[in-house]
Amino acid sequence: MNELQTVPTTAAPGWRQRLDGLMSGLGKAAPAAGAGLRGALPLLGLAAVVTALVLMLLWRDQAGYKPVFGHQERVPTADVLSVLDAEHIPYRLHPDSGQVLVAESQLGKARMLLAAKGVVAKLPAGLELMDRNDPLGVSQFVQDIRFRRGLEGELAQSMMALDAVESARVHLSIARSSSFVLNDGQKSSASVVVTLKPGRSLSHEQIAAAINLVAGSVANLEPSRVSLVDQQGSLLSSRVDLSEGFDGTAQGNEAQKRVQDEVRRNVHELLAPVLGEQNYRLSVTAEVNNDRVQETREQYGDAPKVTNEATREEQDRERIALGIPGSLSNRPAAALASAAASASQVGPDDTAGNGNSNVARKNASTRQYAYDRSITQVRKSRGRLERLSVAVLLNTAAAPGGAKTWSPEDVAKVERLLNDGLGMDKTRGDKLTVSSLAFPGAPAVEPWYQQRDTLVDVGGWAAGAVAALLGYLLIARPLLRMGQHALGMGPAKARADRRNADDRRTDPGQGPEITPLQPLGSSGGSPAPVGVGGPSAEAPALGHAPATGRSSPVMPLLENYELPPPGSPVDVLVDHLKVLAAKEPERVAEVVKQWVQKKNGRSE
Repeated sequence: MNELQTVPTTAAPGWRQRLDGLMSGLGKAAPAAGAGLRGALPLLGLAAVVTALVLMLLWRDQAGYKPVFGHQERVPTADVLSVLDAEHIPYRLHPDSGQVLVAESQLGKARMLLAAKGVVAKLPAGLELMDRNDPLGVSQFVQDIRFRRGLEGELAQSMMALDAVESARVHLSIARSSSFVLNDGQKSSASVVVTLKPGRSLSHEQIAAAINLVAGSVANLEPSRVSLVDQQGSLLSSRVDLSEGFDGTAQGNEAQKRVQDEVRRNVHELLAPVLGEQNYRLSVTAEVNNDRVQETREQYGDAPKVTNEATREEQDRERIALGIPGSLSNRPAAALASAAASASQVGPDDTAGNGNSNVARKNASTRQYAYDRSITQVRKSRGRLERLSVAVLLNTAAAPGGAKTWSPEDVAKVERLLNDGLGMDKTRGDKLTVSSLAFPGAPAVEPWYQQRDTLVDVGGWAAGAVAALLGYLLIARPLLRMGQHALGMGPAKARADRRNADDRRTDPGQGPEITPLQPLGSSGGSPAPVGVGGPSAEAPALGHAPATGRSSPVMPLLENYELPPPGSPVDVLVDHLKVLAAKEPERVAEVVKQWVQKKNGRSE
């Protein structure tokens, strides 16, 4: 039997023995501390609640502070702090940016006071730099630099007037004017850096406006020599083409999107009221030419036309025969007869009008011919529509008259309607296709318990609940019990202490005899009924050692196990031992030891 008594103590590992000894020592040394801790638990809970409230208020107070000025605004911080101190307005300094923060409720008041005191954000200096009274001897170089800085400040202020721009900086490189004309002379240029507001961006029109604003403010500055950069390092000026003006609708794919959106809107207005939005599908493809073309045409007519005509006629009458006298001049009578015959052939009008048969005539005519010529100059802008393809698919369920499908006549009507409504041009190569197919029906709505989202949500909540329950059963509850036993705060221990105190008051010389199988409150006979006798209905008390000094004390059990009455069959005791071995394996040895001692008459 001695071997059976020592088996449980020798079988336990060394670390478990040390742990049990430490726990028993703590349980003996800290009953008073445990009682004090139980009394202080409400105070500890109240302190935890107050601490949480204070932290919440501090966090809310910290979140309610807003900066007086923006991060990019240049403000003398010393002047701001002096004004806030004088007005007794609480403030804080941001640890990273150094901005002055005030409570959100006093933000407007602080800004009004700072503005009244003259403490405002300093904008980039403009042309007011030229208002300074410079002493004599200031060079022209200093004046030029000051003018350039003032112009840069004015342009920066103009840039900041844009809604999406928070701050801007402008750098100008102005070419010097010269009296000489140089082919490769220097040209002016400009660079602009803008800081955009969070979540904002500049459209193509705004980029072109900013570039033209800078180019128009500097003499001989071309828009192509202006660079616009944002705070991310993106070259915004490369997104627009200002070589021949700006057309926002022709930049990039804007023209194509505009045409396609217009066609979709027209088809929607035609078909949606009749068929419904879900009974047709539409696909639009537009080919847009973004090339800028300038043409000059010169055309001539088919036949020439007289543009200028001049006619000249000369007549010389009564011409005297002159010449050198000789044989020809002294002709015979035959020559005179021939002359008379020729004179007789002249008409009466000539004879009467001229009065002389000796007349000399000379005619000259000049005409100038030219062809008809027409000169035509054509400038084609970007974004020209070259070809349009439209495909429309109709739902057979929406056929007119409740028919099962669309008839060819109905499809042809819809096609003619769209052809005229969209302005399709066959010479341009436009195509329009109208077909009918059966659309799939709307999917049946699954019950809420079959929906994937519901299953995921419920599964997540269920997993969280299971994890919380396992955490309580496997971690929190054992730790709580270990802490209670370490501090002597176990319920069985407390009841046993109260019972021992009552027994010592009634019979100081002898304590009650309690066996491991005997429920608390029974005196060795039958167990007390449940619910009668106060403590007897509670968990069994195993915390008292037998009267003999040879046996080790039995540690109280953590569970309220109902022990079998004395004299129970062996199978009942074995079942109870199995339960104890599963719940409290480290105490089974002590229970078996108590039973063996009682069996051999060693128990008092």
